[in-house]
Amino acid sequence: MINITFDSKKLELKIEGHAGAEEKGKDVVCAAVSALFYTLARALNDSRNMLKKKPVFKDEEGKGFLRCVPRRKYERNIQLIYWTVLEGLQLVSENYKDFVNFVVVG
Repeated sequence: MINITFDSKKLELKIEGHAGAEEKGKDVVCAAVSALFYTLARALNDSRNMLKKKPVFKDEEGKGFLRCVPRRKYERNIQLIYWTVLEGLQLVSENYKDFVNFVVVG
């Protein structure tokens, strides 16, 4: 099971676990979640000028973590980037309920 938690106040995304829908390397659920996670990481990195400092990015086997602190005047822009990717993660969660758990807190 992949557990995804997004803290909307901290702009912090945590992903842990493996879907287990298929064998490693053929798991479309893991691939979808990974693609969205890396899309968010790239978008935040490309938006560094809108952030107070470089985004925090961690990627380990079965774990991913992203957090950033936007400059005040760009908060809405950064939130939009997050929410666009989160919409995709929500869709994956809805379509693969047995493999992905998605929670928004904050």
